[in-house]
Amino acid sequence: MTTRKKLNIAMVCDPIGNNKSGVVISTIRFSKLLKERGHHVIFIGARSAEHKDHSHHNEVKAYRFRSLPVPKSGGWNLAFPTIKELKKIFLEEKIDVVHIILPMSGAIVAIKAAKTLGIKIVAHSHSQPENLFMDMPKIIQPALSNIWNKWLTWVYGKSEILIYPSEMARTLLEKLNNKNHPSVVISNGIDLKEFKPMMIGDFYERFNIPPEKIKLLFVGRLFPEKSIDTLIKAAPYIIKKYPDIHVMLVGAGHQRLKLEKLARSLGVDKYITFLGLVSEEDKVLAYNVCDIFVLPSLAELEGMVVLEAMACGKPIIVADAKMSASRYFVDGNGFLFKAKNPEDLARQALKLITDIDLRKKMGEKSLQNVQKYDIHKSAELLEEVYYSALKK
Repeated sequence: MTTRKKLNIAMVCDPIGNNKSGVVISTIRFSKLLKERGHHVIFIGARSAEHKDHSHHNEVKAYRFRSLPVPKSGGWNLAFPTIKELKKIFLEEKIDVVHIILPMSGAIVAIKAAKTLGIKIVAHSHSQPENLFMDMPKIIQPALSNIWNKWLTWVYGKSEILIYPSEMARTLLEKLNNKNHPSVVISNGIDLKEFKPMMIGDFYERFNIPPEKIKLLFVGRLFPEKSIDTLIKAAPYIIKKYPDIHVMLVGAGHQRLKLEKLARSLGVDKYITFLGLVSEEDKVLAYNVCDIFVLPSLAELEGMVVLEAMACGKPIIVADAKMSASRYFVDGNGFLFKAKNPEDLARQALKLITDIDLRKKMGEKSLQNVQKYDIHKSAELLEEVYYSALKK
């Protein structure tokens, strides 16, 4: 059997290490597994107040460049390397494949540098207009979406192979891409050794969570497309029927003050805890502490947080939003609700809140369903994409 050469891979992700968004977490997880498989990985990213120079992130060398912050992004910076700088790095690191994670400023330069050197490019679909423009006036959203889609078409068109995180993402975005252009679906996956049912320790005390109540959990950025206000607005309807509940919101974002104000105006602030950003270890504990996981998001190309909750054995409630692939995770392990409809969210939640046996049954179904999303399988598929790109 012929042993294939180990690869040198450059992952281009401007906010790497400066942000805890799903795409950054996914990039870090894949880099770790690729290293374990014997490959050499580097990051191309942006400088920030926290990371002011080249460094290592999770034992991966991170080249960081001059940058500008993105307003209301939760810590995203745009990287501005020069073609000369990236050509030098790619040559010194003997890069075989440039993997464009995000279609940001760093991607433009990386693509031009890679093309000049004849290095193969793989692109990853991690962006949709709803992630960017939901805060904008509705009258200009179509025009902005059109511009963004044209930009995605340019970036994705420069790759040998385009990776989608879900079949829905491929269907949704295929019009941006020449259908003859090779593409593959690879789930972001979940590490079933890390995310699993476990003891919760002193989590209740540290975060001041009432242990005796039924707990609903959201994890994600506090951004408009996540529609967290729908969950907060559902709380009064739930409390009216079943007052012994508590909502936990894990994550940061520019909407936090607005959401806290909404909770106070509805008189449900004592039923809601904003935990902010937490460590990966505490995030796993939060999943284990909760009784029900809720994702009201309007836009998800996959939805890693749903996989994380499922791996911890939790029933799920997900918005039935046409731009969200997460709705396809609901398969005997929870309920869908009408997007942006707090009354329907409350109705679905109460089915689980008032029935411990149903919660247990659907939680077990989540554990069963999540097995096919093992991240080690995803890393293996990603490795195959790299080798396929090199053959072209």
